[in-house]
Amino acid sequence: MSLLAAWPFGRTVDSIANRRRRSPSQWLWVLGLLGTITAGVGCQSWTHRKKEDAFEKENRRIKELMSDPDRPRLVGEIASALGMTARRYDAMALISNLPGTGGTVKPSAQREMILKEMRLREVPNPQFVLDSPATAMAKVRVYANPCDTKGDTLDILVECSSECNATDLRDGYLMPTKLREYMFLDRARESNDKADASGEVVVLPQSVMGDTEPNLLRGVVIGGGRLMETPALSIRVENNYQHVTVVSAIEKAINKRFFYQDANKQLTVAKGKNDWQIEIVTLPKYRWDPMHYMSTLLATGFGETDSQVAERIVGCRTLLMRRETARRAACELEAIGNAPAADVLLEGLGSSDTEIRFYAAYSLAYLDRPECVPVLQSLAISEPAFRPLCLIGLAINEHASARDALNELLQEAEPELRYGAILALRQRNPRDPAVMGDAIGEFCNLIQIPSKTPLIAVSLEQKKEVVLFGSNATIDLREELSPTPSTRLTPLASGMIRIAKRQVNGEVLQNIIASDLQSLLKALPTIDANYSDVVHTLDRLNQDGYLSIPVAFNPRPRAGRVYEREENVIEEATEIDRSITVDGASRKSGSTKLSWLPEMSWPSFGSSNTSDTKVLTTEMREVEGNR
Repeated sequence: MSLLAAWPFGRTVDSIANRRRRSPSQWLWVLGLLGTITAGVGCQSWTHRKKEDAFEKENRRIKELMSDPDRPRLVGEIASALGMTARRYDAMALISNLPGTGGTVKPSAQREMILKEMRLREVPNPQFVLDSPATAMAKVRVYANPCDTKGDTLDILVECSSECNATDLRDGYLMPTKLREYMFLDRARESNDKADASGEVVVLPQSVMGDTEPNLLRGVVIGGGRLMETPALSIRVENNYQHVTVVSAIEKAINKRFFYQDANKQLTVAKGKNDWQIEIVTLPKYRWDPMHYMSTLLATGFGETDSQVAERIVGCRTLLMRRETARRAACELEAIGNAPAADVLLEGLGSSDTEIRFYAAYSLAYLDRPECVPVLQSLAISEPAFRPLCLIGLAINEHASARDALNELLQEAEPELRYGAILALRQRNPRDPAVMGDAIGEFCNLIQIPSKTPLIAVSLEQKKEVVLFGSNATIDLREELSPTPSTRLTPLASGMIRIAKRQVNGEVLQNIIASDLQSLLKALPTIDANYSDVVHTLDRLNQDGYLSIPVAFNPRPRAGRVYEREENVIEEATEIDRSITVDGASRKSGSTKLSWLPEMSWPSFGSSNTSDTKVLTTEMREVEGNR
């Protein structure tokens, strides 16, 4: 019988009377069923209404918040940056091709880790290979900085494992390996593959490392890594403003100001992921200074009228003329990016304060304004603390005068200014004939720059190259020289030089060359020499006074220098302040101050993959202590 047929209330009085009288328990069952159905329908309606009320209440709150004339207007007032620290990837790897200076590996977790990798790569007889005198087990590490992207080349730091008794990594070759990110929570965890690496190991000479004795168990694979995944970069909205309306307003404001062309397509940089996070793609022009990129994004206004933007420009004019707030104001004006904002930045170029002039000029460089070029060029020469960013500013400014300024810097006496200008020209155009150079074998490039002040610059980061400023250098070799255990230079009575190198199989390759730098470099491939041989040979020739031109190793502009302010405001400062405070000080009704990011050192110019806080050589000395 169906429920409807058993239902007593649809029947006539006679039919009910004709049926036998129901028992009390049956009536209780019917009443209970009715109550359950009624309660269920009422509960669902009440729950649904409660959810609707909460949703509508939240929408109403956000709407009122956004319509408040005193609400925060800058992204950084209600949001913070995620992904602004350098990511470190590690692996255990095998160094091969050693001339008997390898060693056995003790039983350990590291040994089992590398044996596992060797088996996955189907290396025949891995135990024998690992303990061969031609191989060594090493720890390898790479840093991926914010704004690095998939496919970027990276420098790989190498250090022989303490579980291996190898004695020298010179002439070694890093076998292909995958690097991962390791985290230690409740237990050790590892990520998927983040970078791959392989290539020749360059052990840095004593004059570069500054040690009393060179550390033969540490080195670098220059440009030997490749990033397999772009590090995530995003903006996180604080709890009180987490709503799709707010995220949409921020996304719209950022994309209206920041976009770029790629393969005839216009691409934007911000994409709302949910109601609290906005994913950020690196704008190519900003990739060399991630801190400045995020500073500018967080200084962007959202949901504003034209009159409100004009109000902020007026406020920024006052802030820009004060040293303490000049950088924040410059970022805000750069984020606005219109003609009135640029006019205020141009006023900053006329300030008597060096810092104000720099911040104004640096932001104008991203707006491609030619007026900033003389200021950046002058500060690059006179203020070493500002030099890395001045060169970046000249590199990203698309005006032709910026390239002319870099050409002029090539003739300065300071080695890092000259080589920094080379790097900046390459940033502008990697195919610029002035910085392309000529290939020497398959391991090195030789770049020649006409100059009245001769110099030899040897790269130890990102790219294997030797830059010769001025005329060719002569080599006045007066006695036999062995820069490495396998290479030898011998002076001949004819004034020429015999160069030789012993191969791993014992064969000795040799050649006779003229006694000058270009002849030496061009002949090295004939004896199967590598870039490590170039580095150590030039180092010994320079130290012993056999070269007619001085040699500078890796003379890149470095961050972390102290800027001596005119009034000596802060004696305890170790470097220029790279943190930023985002607040509403540029408008009449300001909000509570919100610190953006803790201080972080600038990346080395021209290499976005160096250590986040240390120069390459320092990091190599402390690679184990940082684990």
